[in-house]
Amino acid sequence: VSDEDIVRSLLDYLRSLTACRVLAYAEPPARMSGGYDATIFRFSLQGAPDPFSGPLVLRLFQATVDAKRAPREAAVQNALAELGYLAARVFVAEARIELLGGPFLIMERMPGRPLGSEFEGLSIKGLRQTLDILRQLPRIRREVLRLWDEAQTRLHNLPVENFVDRVERAGFPGENFTYDSQLASLRASAEVFGLNQLRPAIDWLSLNRPSRTQTAVICHGDFQPLNILADHGRLTGVIDWVKATIADPAFDYGAVLAIFATVPIRVPAGLHRALRALMNNLARAHSRRYRSLPESEAPLRYYQTFNCVVQLVTVGRDRAQGRTGHVYNSSVGVANLINQVHVLTGLNVSLPA
Repeated sequence: VSDEDIVRSLLDYLRSLTACRVLAYAEPPARMSGGYDATIFRFSLQGAPDPFSGPLVLRLFQATVDAKRAPREAAVQNALAELGYLAARVFVAEARIELLGGPFLIMERMPGRPLGSEFEGLSIKGLRQTLDILRQLPRIRREVLRLWDEAQTRLHNLPVENFVDRVERAGFPGENFTYDSQLASLRASAEVFGLNQLRPAIDWLSLNRPSRTQTAVICHGDFQPLNILADHGRLTGVIDWVKATIADPAFDYGAVLAIFATVPIRVPAGLHRALRALMNNLARAHSRRYRSLPESEAPLRYYQTFNCVVQLVTVGRDRAQGRTGHVYNSSVGVANLINQVHVLTGLNVSLPA
C-alpha cells in the first residue's frame, strides 16, 4: 500500500467514523522516525470533533502482526494514561487489515523530542557538528539521566492492581502481561521457527530465574531514551509499549544494559569505541538505584540475557519469514548478541545460517 493510498483511505475512514463528510487534513500525514514493524505518521484534521481535534499519530502495523496487537497496545496505553502516566491516549484500535493494509492505532500526538536525539545521525554529521555535540556531552548526559530516572521511577511507582483492572476491562487477562507469559512465548517462537541453536539459552532462562527480591512493577521493556519524550527540560511522553510486562524492576534495567551493550552503532570508526563506552556508562548510571540494592546483580544479569535472547529470536523469525529492517538483523548485530549471551552465561548459541 503506497503512502498516497494510506493518506486517502485514512481520511475516508475518519470521515465515516466521525460522520463528518467535509473532514479534511489540516496537516497531511507525514512519516515519522521509529517503528520496526509499524509505519508511523503524524497528521492533524480540520474541523474534527473531539477527540480528533488535536495533533494525531497513525501507527500502522504490518499486515503480518498478531490481530490482537493493536487493541492490546491501546489497552496498555489507555490504562497508563488513566493512571496519570505519560502514555498517549489511543482513540482508535483497528484490527482489520483491509482498511489501510494492516491493523492500526490512531492516538494523540505527544509533544517533545526523544532524549538523546542529538546523537541520532552522527554517522552523517560533519566533524564540526560532531565535535560540538561532544562539547555539550556533560550537559546532555545530566539532562538525559534526570528525565530518564524520573520517567522510570514514576512508571515503577504506579499501582499494578489498578493497571491490571483496566487492561482486563479492555478484554486482556492480566496473566498475559506477566514475565511467565513472556518466557513461554519466547520458547514457543523459538520452536515454531526451528531456532534449536538458541535452546540452551532458553533452558538457562527457565532454570536460573532469580528469586524475587522486589515487588513486581509495571515495566516498559524497552525503556531507553529514544522512547522518552521531553520538551524544554520537562517530560512529555513515553512511547512504544509493545513489551509492557509486570515483572521485577530489573526487567527494565537489565533490558537497557543489554541494549546499550549490543545495539549496532553506525558512526565513524574513531567514534565507535567512545560512543559505546558512553552508552554503557549511561546504562550503568541509570540502573544505579537498582544496583545499590543487595542481591541485584543476579537479576540484572538474568534480564540482560532474556533481552538478548528475545532479540535473537526476533531476528531468527524475521529471517525465516524473509523480513528485514530489525536493528539487530545484521552480522554485527547478531554477533554482538551472541557474544553478550556468552559473557553473561558462558553458553555458546547461534542462529541458523
